[in-house]
Amino acid sequence: MTPAIAPAFAFPFPPISPHEALLNEGQCVVVEGIASIRKDQRLGTDIDLDGEHSPFLGYIIAGNEAQFPNLASYAGKLVDITGVVQFYLGRAEVKMTSASQLKLASPNDRTTHTC
Repeated sequence: MTPAIAPAFAFPFPPISPHEALLNEGQCVVVEGIASIRKDQRLGTDIDLDGEHSPFLGYIIAGNEAQFPNLASYAGKLVDITGVVQFYLGRAEVKMTSASQLKLASPNDRTTHTC
């Protein structure tokens, strides 16, 4: 019998705050906050967590919006964004290419997330 092997970067850790994301460059994390959605100056879409001027955002690259058909339904709701933290103009950012990176937050969800 072969033991199950977790995928690379799999983790069952609780979500972190937008401010904590600043300390996790290059790490795969789940960041939790209230979503506000707006067009980005780079032609994509931003999902700011806890306000437009928060230290964290999820960035949907222009052309990938179709991967997020219900994006507007997340506005004003507590969400989790999963991905590898990078920096853009002094803010922590996760580039989002799959709908699996965005979900409504649930305190009872202990799903293992992967990047």
